[in-house]
Amino acid sequence: MVGRNERKLGRQDPPAKSAGFTLIELMIVVCILGILAAIAIPSFIGYVKRSKAAEATQNLNSMFKLAASYMAIEHSQQSLGAIIGTYCSVGNEPVSPSPNSYKQPYSGGTNAQAMGFSIADYVYFGYGFQGSNKCGWAPNDANVYTFTAQGDLDGDAIRSTFELAAGTDAERTLYHAHGFFVVNEIE
Repeated sequence: MVGRNERKLGRQDPPAKSAGFTLIELMIVVCILGILAAIAIPSFIGYVKRSKAAEATQNLNSMFKLAASYMAIEHSQQSLGAIIGTYCSVGNEPVSPSPNSYKQPYSGGTNAQAMGFSIADYVYFGYGFQGSNKCGWAPNDANVYTFTAQGDLDGDAIRSTFELAAGTDAERTLYHAHGFFVVNEIE
């Protein structure tokens, strides 16, 4: 009968354990998720911008290859006494389309078309080049072309710029610089 007396004195059976999470446990989980998001979201945005910027280097390489092919083709001048000129370059091509934060169609001008450069897909960057529009390049000329890509990946009016310079070697073959000149790669 000891048990009856204990109950009478105010002792009670322990309460049954309830299932669930405490408020502190939930707050700790929310804090951990917040820290992970603070680290992961900026990294993800950077990766997306880098993937968009990869378009620029690929298209500038295509421009260079087409320009090298164009220089290797023989071109003749117009007239009865014309001679066949080789190692020709095309003139300047302004950057097109104007850089925006969204994809746009590329439409090349006459010099890009003469070189054979076109892009079928929509692009984030605008493309253009500076060329001197002459034939009969001398060997070792370092200033034949400068190919340019400009973009505004996040719409803040700060442009990403990629440039690839090209010149001729001793055999009058077009070559490009060892790397790209880059300003504000991912803004």
